[in-house]
Amino acid sequence: MRCCAQIKEWRALRVIGVLHLPPLPGSPLYSSFDGAIEVALQDAKSLAEGGVDAIIVENYNDRPFLPETGKETVAAMTVIALEVKRETGLPIGINVLRNDAIAALAIAKAVKADFVRVNQLFFSSLMPEGWVEGKAGEIMRYRKAIDCNAKVFADISVKHARHLATLDDYIENIERSLADAVIVTGSATGKAVDIREVARVKENCMLPVYAGSGVTPENVARILEHADGVIVGSYFKRDGRVDAERVKKLVKVVSCL
Repeated sequence: MRCCAQIKEWRALRVIGVLHLPPLPGSPLYSSFDGAIEVALQDAKSLAEGGVDAIIVENYNDRPFLPETGKETVAAMTVIALEVKRETGLPIGINVLRNDAIAALAIAKAVKADFVRVNQLFFSSLMPEGWVEGKAGEIMRYRKAIDCNAKVFADISVKHARHLATLDDYIENIERSLADAVIVTGSATGKAVDIREVARVKENCMLPVYAGSGVTPENVARILEHADGVIVGSYFKRDGRVDAERVKKLVKVVSCL
């Protein structure tokens, strides 16, 4: 059972900005690692300037994704995440797409990240990458084995997937997975979350609950009536890059709530 102080600490992360990394070594669209680092640091600085509470580092442009990522991806993300942490001083999260939580925890251990995001921690679903199994037992044992202190933020009914388990099934089994926080998303990247689903999760879950897609200044107030925080990627971008002014606009709305 998590203590109240720990839960309160994570609910203080109201706005988490997503750092969509350029294509990394080994991915089909990769071109330059030095260039990837430069773009990542510029976007990270824009997120920090805009006032986010934390940054989650994600290999968003390594599509099409692998269920188990290559060692070169782990190495590249470790380098970039460490530089982002040094440059911004913000709490850092790691998400290795698509659903390689073991890799995410390994990176988190190396850079002392604060949390990892796991798209399919428990139950299983059909994703564009194939049938993806939830492996909460394996993931949590690995976290313990390497003595990693990163929290696990778990998606339920995650976007870009077809689920056999219902939302209620997920809600009933959150605690059994040992997740530290819950993420509710829309059906795809940039698609707004169903606020009724966020409310239902919040009403039936003691953990911090985050809305993980389609958040804008226009809907964030309504979302935060039921969620503890938001994870924002798409809205913060202008012409493919993070725009500090867009970040400031959303953060300002949240700060007034």
